[in-house]
Amino acid sequence: MKQAMEHPNLMPRRNLKYPHLLPPDVPVWERFLAERATRYSTIDYDIRVGRGRPAEDHHTDNMKKMALDLSMRRIDAVAETDDYIDIIEVTNLADLKAIGQLIAYPILYIQSFNPTKPVRSLLVAARLNTDIRPVLISHNLKFYLTGEVT
Repeated sequence: MKQAMEHPNLMPRRNLKYPHLLPPDVPVWERFLAERATRYSTIDYDIRVGRGRPAEDHHTDNMKKMALDLSMRRIDAVAETDDYIDIIEVTNLADLKAIGQLIAYPILYIQSFNPTKPVRSLLVAARLNTDIRPVLISHNLKFYLTGEVT
């Protein structure tokens, strides 16, 4: 049987399981799932939140919708338990961008979906960049470190 060739500029097939995760982040997420997934009843991926940026009026309605969809913020994973919802940011190396997402995404999720359960943010990372740990702690942001994943 002939095996399909993967184009070098496309995401690896394995990443199709987790839309929006970058290839280096997939093993980090898979390690987290192996260790912690049973606590969640559902996990959804690539959740669009926020209003996005409207396209200019001269575009077709279809192009306007595509531009709006593509400009919306996207949460890596939303995981739910009986008691709460975790808004999860997954990254191999967490930096200040991740902190901004941990602060902003729960707000946008609540505005977009009006959940009835408490919403929390959770960082899942292999490692933290310099000076990130004290910022996470001072803002009471939960994080889970998987350690280096090869």
